[in-house]
Amino acid sequence: MNPESGLARLAVALLAGLLIGLDRERAELRKAHEEFAGVRTFPLIALSGCMPMLIAGAFGPWLVVAAFLAVVGLVLLAYRHNSAAGDIGATTEVAAIATFLIGALAGAGELLTASATAVAVAVLLVAKPKLEGFSRAVSSEELTAALELAVISVIVYPLLPDRGFGPWEVLNPRDIWLVVILVAGLSFVGFVAMRFAGERRGLTITGAVGGLVSSTAVTMAMAERSSEDEGLSRPAAAAAVLACTVMPLRIVVLAGAIDIAIVPRLLPAMLGMAATGAVAAWAFAKAHPGEVVAAGSRIRNPFSLRHAAVFAGIYALVLLGARAAQEYVSSGGQFVTAALASVADVDAVTIAFTRLGPGESLWRTSAAAISVAAVMNTLVKLGLGWARGSPLFRRSLGFALGAMAAVGTGAAVWVWSSW
Repeated sequence: MNPESGLARLAVALLAGLLIGLDRERAELRKAHEEFAGVRTFPLIALSGCMPMLIAGAFGPWLVVAAFLAVVGLVLLAYRHNSAAGDIGATTEVAAIATFLIGALAGAGELLTASATAVAVAVLLVAKPKLEGFSRAVSSEELTAALELAVISVIVYPLLPDRGFGPWEVLNPRDIWLVVILVAGLSFVGFVAMRFAGERRGLTITGAVGGLVSSTAVTMAMAERSSEDEGLSRPAAAAAVLACTVMPLRIVVLAGAIDIAIVPRLLPAMLGMAATGAVAAWAFAKAHPGEVVAAGSRIRNPFSLRHAAVFAGIYALVLLGARAAQEYVSSGGQFVTAALASVADVDAVTIAFTRLGPGESLWRTSAAAISVAAVMNTLVKLGLGWARGSPLFRRSLGFALGAMAAVGTGAAVWVWSSW
């Protein structure tokens, strides 16, 4: 080993120990009693892990083992002393063991790994108040949603076969489930943002973030809220329209994640619908600037294991329908398939038609079919809002969503005829 290399490893170990020791020193001040290790001891512990690794080639691994056992013994004595005094926390003691191992990593030449690990340990230590606050704020519903997303991503996905089944071998279980994970992940992000921000910040966040979760659920919640209090009809309509405005943008994101080449053909209709909805929502909100509609409590986690299985089934049916229409009927049949399927789920339609394949004619047809699905889904939400909302809510929603549907239809016809 050349001297420069040895000095670099010692320097990384020293800095890693210093970084962790700084927080432990501050923790000592916060707790108003002494910890067994602080800003000086932690760098020494890191060096104790690094130096035996530097000379392991000459003395073998036993010096490393002995140093580790010595640090563990010191940690156990410190923990016994603290627990006898009534302090049963072990964060500093475990951090000391981690610091020794980080020093050993640096001594082994894994400088980047050692540095990254030291930063991660320091962040965990410094972020204790925020992490504790977050854990207390997380409800059982959020935790269940996160676990269900983990199950479908980490456990179910690897077990599925990666080959085609059925007509045209279009049904690949692993590909289908990957789409489920994509949609579930996007919905989960919106759900968490909704729970932590939407319930407290009212109209804008309720609509925009709620649209990531489910624009249909937001529309229904706002319609019910307008029926309960007719004075909130315009703000409720603004929130519902804003949620529906997010839907076309969500379609662009999902389609781009599958095939970025289709996005230019989707943008005229999707941006036209989004811009129309945004203007209408702004006009409704401006008319009642002081009103706040908080509907976060009405929005529930949109993806459970049962919902994931249902979505996978819908997506598989849309895949088959889109491919059958492509093979046996004209493009008009594909539009009918997209419109009918969008009543159940516009995300499934978006991804299924995006995956029909590359090619100018297919991109054009798929973009037009997805636009038809977006328009149809918007009209479905208009019908749901009319069924549950107050008269003023119905008129406002009808004007905004009707305009969005008209703009989307016009843009889809233009893309179909010109591109």
